[in-house]
Amino acid sequence: MKKLIKKYIKKDDKKLLHKLRISSRKKLSKLSLEKKSDLGLELLLKKSSSLRDTDVGLKICKNQKIKKYLKKKHKKLRKEFIFLLKSFKNEVVNKVSNEDILNISKCKNILQKSFLDRKENELHKIRLEIKKCRYTNSKYEKYLKKIQDSLGMVHDYYKCEKLMAKFGFDVKNIIKKKLKFIKKAEKARKTFLLLHQ
Repeated sequence: MKKLIKKYIKKDDKKLLHKLRISSRKKLSKLSLEKKSDLGLELLLKKSSSLRDTDVGLKICKNQKIKKYLKKKHKKLRKEFIFLLKSFKNEVVNKVSNEDILNISKCKNILQKSFLDRKENELHKIRLEIKKCRYTNSKYEKYLKKIQDSLGMVHDYYKCEKLMAKFGFDVKNIIKKKLKFIKKAEKARKTFLLLHQ
């Protein structure tokens, strides 16, 4: 973790930020199995979320006006995040509840209802729950990752859609791409449930 932090402080690299976030989530998931958490990692994830959104937005949203807006926002957010990273400390604490551990039956229950008739904010919440499932049930990693990745793309296109609408641009093409990933997530959801009845 320390090596990743040092590398990211030196170089503004979206892949490094993504690795930093994945590594943090995995460590938090392992700690949750022991009914513990790390306040430093929780803060790192919280503070890097908007920064990660700008990285993804720059990749997905092709409009130059929006890219200019996102680059400016990215620069500001990165400066704030670097300040946090320079004073980063792990702080492992006991957790009273075990809400972050999702056994596979709870995971299956989350996946019972179709994704096709759900709103974006619901799909994003499901994606966060699927991450917990994935990191605490490694046996199902391959299948849950497909669902998580597709729902991640839905969220990314939704963010881009909101930005495009904010700037007054046509969003039909973005909505079409978003729907493609909702259908992909739905297919993966059905496959998972069929294979793990």
